[in-house]
Amino acid sequence: MERLKNVRLLMSATAAAVALTACGGSGGDGQASQPPAGGGGTQEPPVTTTPSATVPNIPAETVAAAAKIAADPQIKALLADQSTAAAAKSRWNQFLELVRIASPSRFEYRMAGEIHRRLVDEWGFSPTEVKTRADGLLAGTDVNIVDGSPVYNACVEIKGTYSASQNAQHYKGEFPKVMLEGHIDVVNPEELPPASDPYNRLKLQPYALPVVETPQQLAAITDEVSFDAGGRVLEDSNYGIASQTFANATAAAAGGGVRIYVPGYSDMMSSTSNAFALAAAMKKFKIKPVYDVWICGTAGEEGKGNLAGMKQLFGFEQDLGTGSNPLNFVSHFGLEGGGTVNFTGSYRFEMKFKAPATPGPNQPSAAEAMAAAIARIADIKTPSELRQGAPKTTYTVGRASCEAPAAGSTIVPSCSFEVDMRSDRTETLNEIRASIEPTFKAGISAENARFGKSDGNADAASIEQLWYGLRPAYVNTSADNAAIHAGIQSGLITGNDTRTTVGTGSGSLNDNVPANTGIPTWNFSLSNNASSAGTHAFWEWGTRGTTQGEVEKMHRTLVAVLLNSGFHAADGTVVEPNVGPMGVRTREVVR
Repeated sequence: MERLKNVRLLMSATAAAVALTACGGSGGDGQASQPPAGGGGTQEPPVTTTPSATVPNIPAETVAAAAKIAADPQIKALLADQSTAAAAKSRWNQFLELVRIASPSRFEYRMAGEIHRRLVDEWGFSPTEVKTRADGLLAGTDVNIVDGSPVYNACVEIKGTYSASQNAQHYKGEFPKVMLEGHIDVVNPEELPPASDPYNRLKLQPYALPVVETPQQLAAITDEVSFDAGGRVLEDSNYGIASQTFANATAAAAGGGVRIYVPGYSDMMSSTSNAFALAAAMKKFKIKPVYDVWICGTAGEEGKGNLAGMKQLFGFEQDLGTGSNPLNFVSHFGLEGGGTVNFTGSYRFEMKFKAPATPGPNQPSAAEAMAAAIARIADIKTPSELRQGAPKTTYTVGRASCEAPAAGSTIVPSCSFEVDMRSDRTETLNEIRASIEPTFKAGISAENARFGKSDGNADAASIEQLWYGLRPAYVNTSADNAAIHAGIQSGLITGNDTRTTVGTGSGSLNDNVPANTGIPTWNFSLSNNASSAGTHAFWEWGTRGTTQGEVEKMHRTLVAVLLNSGFHAADGTVVEPNVGPMGVRTREVVR
């Protein structure tokens, strides 16, 4: 056992060395931030800097179209309705009732099922307008199973008029579509709670108290938002406290605001829930696009979700690294950020090192085999370390753990670790993968060689790949595409965002998939939190922001989506789509 302890120390030391010398970015891969000192504030995902065109050349017709859509009487009527106290309360209650549903990545079927139910029973849609199914399969796509499991997206369609027009173009029967989406999965909990207790607790804590540091401290908070047996929020005194709105954290702290602790508060049910509120409002006010508009709650963005929801929707086959875009999306709008157009890609492996199948003394060790692999990885230099000017490339070794020996035994049956490689460029991702991947086998071979064993024999240690994840990289080389034009101009015309340039940072988001496939993409948010923190941590929390801020973001989102989809205005004229009807793809669908 003493040797095993030493191996574990070596394993910890080498993993730490790798993490310290080459740590990757965040943005949806389940890496929890640390509790802030004091109250904390809104956290943004780290970004890496990459070259990018920064000034879009927005056509005059797009500027004029944005102004027309923004001022249209139908749009104004929708916004006036959403500005009422009743609508604000409805959005808030809907959010509280949805965010309490535990929705771990790849186990989103309870959340998707409730959204499906509400779409038909409460939000005015017919079953045929709901495009996703309870079994996780989606008609029309050629990628329905990701990592061996169905994909639990929840999508509804606002039907456009284009498909009925003369000479309408389509891709293998699929007419053009514009997507607006936010994900419905969370990092915590990692596994679905039992049916006997399936819901998250919404704990309330005054700002005067420090942010919790342990799950035990969180569980000890007694004040909670309560719900009845049907899942409806109870409007009691705690509800009144939680429902107060504030402009920012300072105002909340001074005005009796509370932190509402619940996984997914800011990442990202407050935005995704409002996307469905917007869908229901578009239905109610008969907003008529030209191209079809899909509004989706997507699965698999967090943790080991592997962007499963987007891979299904865009036909992205990770073994090929290509997207077929089988549903013919011509534009994509995500709800995860503030205009990111460059996307950090990643390769992720989970590898298991296994003790010999035939137990015995003086045999190779699974723990030492893993440690040998980690030590080799720690010596690898990234392209950005080897060559001046190479794109930033990073890697981490993490989540290393060993299976406990059986009772009465000192033999560790297996050990596993995860390796995460990241870069903004596919070519440098491939380069670092080519350096790291052989070390997995090399660690096993080195450990077997210490005992004179041959790889593949029953008395030798072995290796198994448990999981492989891919987020495709993309670097934007032009600020001039339809989604960027719509994203920038919608902010300007509504006053919701005054930026006129595209940022040079990069993120790791759902947007990676459509961008890599070639589909114009832009991202913004429909949430308006006074403050939030703890994204990906057990202590994630938020405080409600102003309701008018939500309406303003709805206005901007409507303008952007309708610029790309086209719009039948109240005066009988048609604002034509600012993007063509044939979506881009990197692989053809075989039908």
